[in-house]
Amino acid sequence: MTEAEIHEQFVETYMHILKYIGDFVSVPTRPYKITFEAYIVMQMIATTKEPLTLVKIANAQRVSRSAIARQINVLLDLKYIDQTTNASDRRIKYLSLTPAGLKVEQAISSASDERFHQWLQVYGEKRADDTLRYITDAEKKATEMGFSGFSGLHDKRSAHSTYSDPKVL
Repeated sequence: MTEAEIHEQFVETYMHILKYIGDFVSVPTRPYKITFEAYIVMQMIATTKEPLTLVKIANAQRVSRSAIARQINVLLDLKYIDQTTNASDRRIKYLSLTPAGLKVEQAISSASDERFHQWLQVYGEKRADDTLRYITDAEKKATEMGFSGFSGLHDKRSAHSTYSDPKVL
């Protein structure tokens, strides 16, 4: 295949497959009116031992605080999470799942695990592992070449700024 043919096939694959992977992954969240990203916030809250804040989630996900705030606002509106204000510093708000949120998180986790298991049965563990290693390698090589890389494109924050919670005195 020529470079032009490979490029054409890459564009075709992107337009008809890669572009829709997020939709495929998000199917289990649809009945609950949240995005997959909001579900990941819920999953982080459910599985983290220490109290989580918006800032800690933004840093872990490598996205802006405003992106996480939008997800948190949806989850608050749906009564899937609660916020508790730190008594020593009212700027710090800890996030927790409500009983309804815990049920939703568990239902989505179960449906997502089942969907992934079905895909893995069809695709095969070896091919899935090879594909993930290939994607990770492509990201690493793109970054080494000076491109921002895939994760760099995802990280909307300034490369020189890090966020942290205010210090509790």
